[in-house]
Formats: sequence, structure tokens, C-alpha cells
Amino acid sequence: MMMLLKKLASLRLTLVGMILLAVLAVVGSRSADIGTDITVVPLGILVANLLAALLTNRSFRTQTGLLVFHVGLLLVFACIGLTVLLRYDGHVEVLQGGAFDAGQVETVEQGWWHDNRLDKIELYQGDVLVNYLPGLNRQDTASTFEYRAASGELRRITVGDTRAASVNGYRLAATFNKGFAVLLQWTGTDGKEMLGALHMPSFPEFDWKQVSTWTTPAGQQVELELVFDQSVSDDRAHWTFGRTDMPYSVNIAIAGEPQRSIRNGDSAELAGGVVRVEGLRVWMAYQIEFLPFLPWMFVAAVLAIIGLALHFATRVLPVSTPAGSSVEEDDYGHVARA
Repeated sequence: MMMLLKKLASLRLTLVGMILLAVLAVVGSRSADIGTDITVVPLGILVANLLAALLTNRSFRTQTGLLVFHVGLLLVFACIGLTVLLRYDGHVEVLQGGAFDAGQVETVEQGWWHDNRLDKIELYQGDVLVNYLPGLNRQDTASTFEYRAASGELRRITVGDTRAASVNGYRLAATFNKGFAVLLQWTGTDGKEMLGALHMPSFPEFDWKQVSTWTTPAGQQVELELVFDQSVSDDRAHWTFGRTDMPYSVNIAIAGEPQRSIRNGDSAELAGGVVRVEGLRVWMAYQIEFLPFLPWMFVAAVLAIIGLALHFATRVLPVSTPAGSSVEEDDYGHVARA
């Protein structure tokens, strides 16, 4: 058993683990099919290597700084591995006055061991206010929503550029991405009615082209354009995004037909039914993250730094050697009393 531990503690294995980690991290980040989950293999090797070194290397028993450094390094690798396996990264657009829909979340990355609980999130979007300085330079963001806490209580919170919210263990952060949405009421020739919202492109990034394609419940493809009577964003003055009381119209374009324009409250006949513009809302995009071991990774890194500082401090400061004792070097090149 001891022979196996000494082989696992080899510095050559440490070098192999480091090189493998660097190579697989680059490969995984550049290939969506492989993903960074593959880095858990070299991370597991490095954790086993450090644990074996802690159990077999005698220098750790006499050099506290060295021991603390390697324990911290072991915990850093373990936290990175667990984060890779359990992490989640995604984003979603939530409509003002609407509820969070887990089915609308676009997943960017998800660890092999992640237990997706997005469908347990109960969240309702409130007002969104984004202040801009002259030149359309974003100053600050205030997005308010209500969410159901673990206690069952419905809480209200405002998030922004420097503040995020923790909901069911997930971190929700407001992004720079937001825009307008047109509320549409559909009444089919069969008598069925539906109310929905068509999200327009990000605003004011694409204020010059507020166009989106909509497929009606009857299957017809329609292009809708949101046009404000007056420019709502002025790069020469302070401006706030979030108002929905501005006069506007919606242009309807269908292939092979002349373009039509309707205003708020007006209707237009389409194939298979009638569409009516019911109002204007805004939507806010959120980044959703699940990184439970990130704080512990920071603590472990601080522990490793403290251990390294203590180790170098003891090597710089003079240390007296008791008479009759001898010193020897271990495999790491560190001096230990025999």
C-alpha cells in the first residue's frame, strides 16, 4: 500500500497531471462536443497525487507552512473539479408582468452531475429601469422582480450591475440585454383566443431595426416591426429605458402582400384569424449560474497562499538546529530534520 502511495506522490505524476489539465482545458473550451467536463480527469489525478504526497512525505510533519500550502492546493483542485461537475450556466429573457419559464432558458454549459432545478423557480418580473448618460452610455440598471424563497415567502428584490439574487441556489444577474415586447391577442376563425408577447431585438442596441418574425397559431409567417412615433433614445441627453407609454405603431409585412400598419388597440386580419395589438412591455435578460463551490475555492486559495508565505518566511528566518540532530532533503528539495 505504501509503495502505491509513493508512486502516486511522484512529482512526475504531478507534471503529467498539470500538462494534461492545460491541454484538456484548451480542447474542452474550444469544442462544444467535448466540453470542459473532461478536465475532471487530470483534476482527479492531481487530487490523488497531492493526497498521497501528504500521507507519505515526512517533511510535512515538521514544516507547517508546507503542509498548509499543499492542503490548500488539494482543496483548490477538489473545488475546481466539483465546480466543473456541478456547474450550470444559462440565460433567459423574462417579460415585464410575466413569470419565469424554465422552458425558455437557453443552457450554455451544464456539468455532468448538475441536478437541474430550474423548474422549481417561481419568479415574476416587475419594472425595469436602465439609466443612460449622454452618448447612450449605460449608467446603471434596476430590475425588480418577486420570487418564492425556500421558506415559501414571496420576496421582492431589485438587481442591477453590481447586485445579483440567489434563487433556489441559482445566481440570477441582470445583463445588458433588454428590449421591448409587443402584446398580441390572437382570435382564430375557430373561435380560439390566445394572448402572447413577441420580443423585439435588444434595445437600444438595435433601435434602428425593431423587427421580429412571428408564426401565427394558424401557421402563417409574419414579420412585425415596432415603430415609435418619436425617437425614444437621444444620445445627446440623459435617457431612461423602461417606459412603455410612448406612441407607437406595428408594421405587418407578409410575403406577396402590401405592408400594413396598426396602432395600439387596432386589429388586422390574417390567414386563419385576427391579431390585435394589446400593449407594450419590456423584457430583461438574466444570466443564470450555479457555482456552489466557488466561495470555498477562494477560501482554499487563500489558505494555500498563507501556507506558502509561512513556508518561505521560515526558510528566510534563521532556524536553530538542536545538537545531535541531522538534516536531510526530501524529494521536493525541502530540508527536514531526521
